[in-house]
Amino acid sequence: MSKTLKDIVPVGHIYIKDNILTKGSLTGMAESKAAWARDLHLPKKGEYTFFAGCGYQHMKYVGGMMGALKSAEKMGMGMGKIVGISKAFSKIGVDLTSIAAKITASKDDPYTGVLTSAVRVLRKLGVDLGYLGEEEPCCGSPMYYTGFADEYGEHVEKNYKILKSQGVKKIIGLVPACTSALKKGYPPFLPEYDLEVSHFFEVVAQKIKETGKRPKVKEKMTVAYHEPCQLSRYLELTEEPREVIKSIEGVTFLELDPEQCGKYSTCCGGGGLEATNPELSERIGAKRVKELLRSGASVIVTNCPACEMQLNTVLRKQGSATKVIDLVTLIDHALEE
Repeated sequence: MSKTLKDIVPVGHIYIKDNILTKGSLTGMAESKAAWARDLHLPKKGEYTFFAGCGYQHMKYVGGMMGALKSAEKMGMGMGKIVGISKAFSKIGVDLTSIAAKITASKDDPYTGVLTSAVRVLRKLGVDLGYLGEEEPCCGSPMYYTGFADEYGEHVEKNYKILKSQGVKKIIGLVPACTSALKKGYPPFLPEYDLEVSHFFEVVAQKIKETGKRPKVKEKMTVAYHEPCQLSRYLELTEEPREVIKSIEGVTFLELDPEQCGKYSTCCGGGGLEATNPELSERIGAKRVKELLRSGASVIVTNCPACEMQLNTVLRKQGSATKVIDLVTLIDHALEE
């Protein structure tokens, strides 16, 4: 990359791009991709291949890393200086990023378990599911959204070869950004692209109708739904999550104003902005939380790890008792037999 581009592109985006290309994940953390699924005994092949993605597995580190970054900035150390120090240590074999991430990682991890819940839900609904485990590649979507089109195109070709070599034909994605990349982002770079990609809630909404399952929660609740931008705008999936929410007995769904939901849903401020402009990211998050709380709901549901982190961060700062839970977790509990 030229020095001119380095002066224009935020260091945080370059850092994420380098992590994807050299370490195969958003954060660059050196850990097993399949550790979360160790006790699920998922076969490699099934009618559908479950695509877990980086988001839910690495978000437990991102929150702590963002907090550390804000503290460092208050002391006059920007992202550029932090990355520079990290690279200097890596030259002598010290992975400073991984060490810092593990130290700052939240002991409360509401994210990784969502993957397990997703597999349980799909199994309860009779879906024949496979999982590539350590062979699953990072989708690479942040590279595309931050302008690294050439690197992204090469990454797409590499990933397609991996998926085809593993016999993948149908994919169920969970992270909205990963699913959007696999369904909408890959075809423009690959005219021969022939993989069938569905989001988790497309499959779940359809299977609930087909099976006649009656999800039910033990305690009644009122919920408002925050929909991720990648789901509502890029994938144009607005009805399926609502159908799932409305199918749950004991849940009262409180819709937001028309200009604040569906394809017009207000962004939470995440999606990479937190890595380059955390203060602006938090202000946008506060605006979204205000809209959600105005509904009067006792619980906010969403289905994106970045959105969940953003909303929880703002609510904690405001001292609010309102809970944020993943819709995947909610439907998992509601389908308990």
